Amino acid sequence: MKKIVIYESATGFTKKYAEWIAEELQAEIKDTRTMNGVNLTEYDLVVFGGWLMGGRISGLEKIQKQNTKKLVVFATGASLDTKELVEEIRNANSLSGILFFYLPGGMHYSQLGFMKKTMLKMVKKSITKKENKTEAELHMEKVICTDFDMTDKKYITPLLEACEERE
Repeated sequence: MKKIVIYESATGFTKKYAEWIAEELQAEIKDTRTMNGVNLTEYDLVVFGGWLMGGRISGLEKIQKQNTKKLVVFATGASLDTKELVEEIRNANSLSGILFFYLPGGMHYSQLGFMKKTMLKMVKKSITKKENKTEAELHMEKVICTDFDMTDKKYITPLLEACEERE
């Protein structure tokens, strides 16, 4: 079975998961920036991972255009994993009928540029003003303008199991 893991990573969290997944699946691994000339229709299993910004999975559109046979998608982000979040991501990224997994990532706030930091500060301010915050909002309020890492290899287990079922 020919397998590939493709990822788009801005700060390294998605790359870390992609490397773990590729190792466990014994699959090729490519960054979206180095996949020129790769025909995904030649693969029996394609796992794609991207980071989240505003509910959109970075790089996913490039992969979806290739009509892969067996696509599994994961996204990394700074939010808590909730059913509501997963459903929002599925809807925002047209993932109906595609296996999708949300994997907790992190943030390198200190490495972000002025515009992204400004945007995140505005989000934090709006969350802080809100009354009756959800657990997810309390989490974001606490971590949004900090450096943190929630990655853990244990989070890839359900994805790996789903890939094995597809073989």
